[in-house]
Amino acid sequence: MLRRTLATATVALGMVLTGVGAAGAAGASTSAKSLAKDLLTTSYAKKAGFTEVAVKPITSSKTGVPSCPDGAQEAFEDGSNKTGVVAEVLVCTSKTAAAALLTSVAAKGSTSASPPKQLGSSAIELSSNGPVYTIYWQHGDVFEFVGLQTKIPASSSSSTSTTTTTAPAPPITAAEQKTLSAAALNQLKRLG
Repeated sequence: MLRRTLATATVALGMVLTGVGAAGAAGASTSAKSLAKDLLTTSYAKKAGFTEVAVKPITSSKTGVPSCPDGAQEAFEDGSNKTGVVAEVLVCTSKTAAAALLTSVAAKGSTSASPPKQLGSSAIELSSNGPVYTIYWQHGDVFEFVGLQTKIPASSSSSTSTTTTTAPAPPITAAEQKTLSAAALNQLKRLG
């Protein structure tokens, strides 16, 4: 089932950031459960063409990052299960902690395009194998990202073998960039 493949990619993407694979972080006044409301809505995802819920909102107060203990994450797929979008919110204990996490992520990837200016001057867009294109940004003590995975490979329940590709992701298309940027801006609006 393709949803399992995106779910695995979603967890792996979260692992890159937080070291545990579930969700992100929250400051002292924000609980992990309350962060789920700051993620993309199902209605937005459907309007954007992501009609299937691949991963229902997950919240956690144990991310493995001491400066970012709480978080939330979710993922959607299109009807053909070939493209997916994942969103995550991390509220860190300070602006400095959120900035440090953003700096750490920036050091791990290659730039794919320019993110929307509304996300702030520190926002970055990176590509990785998969191909997965992700926009990361900081808003005060909040660290967020929205990722777009294209060409999701079919998974087979009868096979346990895995192939790892190390080739770089192809350049993001204009249509994919529009979808990714719109999702990031929608996520930013939700946080308010």
